[in-house]
Amino acid sequence: MERVESSAGSRYLYAVVVYFFLWIVLTYPFSIHEWEAGAAIALLGALLTYKQLSVSGMKNIERLGILLFWYLPVFIWEMLKANLHVAAIVLNPKMPIKPGIVKIKTNLKSPVAKVWLANSITLTPGTLSMDIDGQYLYIHWIKVKTKDVEKATQEIAGSFEKILEAMFK
Repeated sequence: MERVESSAGSRYLYAVVVYFFLWIVLTYPFSIHEWEAGAAIALLGALLTYKQLSVSGMKNIERLGILLFWYLPVFIWEMLKANLHVAAIVLNPKMPIKPGIVKIKTNLKSPVAKVWLANSITLTPGTLSMDIDGQYLYIHWIKVKTKDVEKATQEIAGSFEKILEAMFK
């Protein structure tokens, strides 16, 4: 299959759109001054970096959309639930905990996707990714609910894995 190089103009335009979109998403509150500053920074940033970018169709935009509108809300929700769970353990010392190391299995193929999964697990309180070995991750869990690989996988990684499959397909 022959690779078609994108023109410098389309790479520049792509960079401006992505940078401006990120500026708007990350800036609050919205004001005309923020939009103007974002446009200026996007134009300048694109001018400095467009030669290093390659436009690969909608794939990068699709990944960004999945990240912002699907992964982040799920990640924030899972982190909130885990924080409340760990806070309940800390505030109630009589609450039983059962720490241990469990093995979970992932269907993710990309090494980058596996690292995203491991980091997502580690960033939610009460779990810590310890190792990635092929399709398996070893997780320290503050309250082991099951040692069954499939059940532990669903409990710990279930909400992240489908999203990461879509992001890194």
